[in-house]
Amino acid sequence: MLRRLVLFVVVTALLVAGAVWLADRPGDVTIHWQGWRVDTTVPILLIALVLLVAAMEIALRLVRGVVGAPRRWMARRRERRTREGYRALSDGLAAIAAGDTKAARKLARRADKMLGDDSLTGLLTARAAELAGDAGEAERRFRTMLDRPETAFVGLKGLMTQALERGDGEAALDFARRAWAARPGAEGLAATLFDLQAKAGQWAEAELTLAEAKRHGSLNGAERRHREALVLNERAALADAAGDVAEGARLALQAHKADPIFVPAAARAATLLGRMGKSRKAAAVLEGTFRYAPHAALADAWTALAPAEEPLARVKRMERLMRANPQAPESHVALAEAALAAKLWGQARTHLEAAAKTHPSVRIYTLLARIEREERGDEAAAQAWQAKAATAPADPTWVCAACGARTESWSVGCPTCGAIDRLVWHSPGTGLLPVPVQSSSAMAGGSSSS
Repeated sequence: MLRRLVLFVVVTALLVAGAVWLADRPGDVTIHWQGWRVDTTVPILLIALVLLVAAMEIALRLVRGVVGAPRRWMARRRERRTREGYRALSDGLAAIAAGDTKAARKLARRADKMLGDDSLTGLLTARAAELAGDAGEAERRFRTMLDRPETAFVGLKGLMTQALERGDGEAALDFARRAWAARPGAEGLAATLFDLQAKAGQWAEAELTLAEAKRHGSLNGAERRHREALVLNERAALADAAGDVAEGARLALQAHKADPIFVPAAARAATLLGRMGKSRKAAAVLEGTFRYAPHAALADAWTALAPAEEPLARVKRMERLMRANPQAPESHVALAEAALAAKLWGQARTHLEAAAKTHPSVRIYTLLARIEREERGDEAAAQAWQAKAATAPADPTWVCAACGARTESWSVGCPTCGAIDRLVWHSPGTGLLPVPVQSSSAMAGGSSSS
């Protein structure tokens, strides 16, 4: 502020001094031009020059104003159209969120008209077309979004979703892979890409996707570890099929470590370890998983560790597994079957009746009927149990959470619809049984035993 004041004072002083100096020395000026003669003083000449320059400046401004008027009018018109276009874009997205198809398509057309850039309005128009069921227009708009790096990711995700809806897994995988490359770690994309790669049997690529997801933090820990267990379990199956039992066991153990309550991995690891003669380690794996996920497959794998043992010895060994989870229905059923084989009728009956109280099923009532026949030869009592079996809930089995199809054995993809990792252990009479398919912190302390 002080500097400006000083500068103003100095400039004013110089102007005043110059004016005084010219007043004291007016001088004379004579101009001859085209037969004209002008006699004047220097101050008057300077004033005339200043006025002439000012007049020329005013005239120049007027000319520029007249010449530039159309351009300014066009600029204001473009600004107004852009403003209205963005307003239509915003209102259109709100209409899509509200599910108002008619308003969304109308506003999409207005945004297109006002902005004149398909890549900007592509998302609105595509979503409006999807609401109206116009898949062709939606796909065209999503493809226009690929032209701009800023909108390419959204366009690829839209095209991927469309491919998934029409069942084109190959195209969906291509779009998902390109979207992941454009924006690694994008929320929600890692799981979709993994499922598509798993469905295509691309286990190496799926493993890389999980590694990138871990680096970017785009999958929570439990979900990522469960998917790692899926990959390792499938690789173990491939190694076993190729005749490399040791490699299969190593991979299955890694799968079990990644998700200690993932039943298929625990059963596979125990089976392969048993074939290698490592029964104690196999038993530790089964006991650790059975404690939190009591399942028939684990009981079968436990039995298979000693296929030639005597019936009474099998009962004793099955009691050891039951101690891992004594209240589970599967514990009672597995021990009852072992007791039946050893003709321990009372023990078998006790466990079957305990299981029937909480999870009645065809298998339990059928086994009770068998006891009546084999122990007492009481056909009437056996028929009574068989009658109950006829109306009892079906035995637990794997059910696809995506399509509802039932299957006897677990697989990474549903045999009916192909959905990845959607098979859950289900009892028709009681719903989902307590056999979780994803890792839990409850097993953190017990995983070291495997």
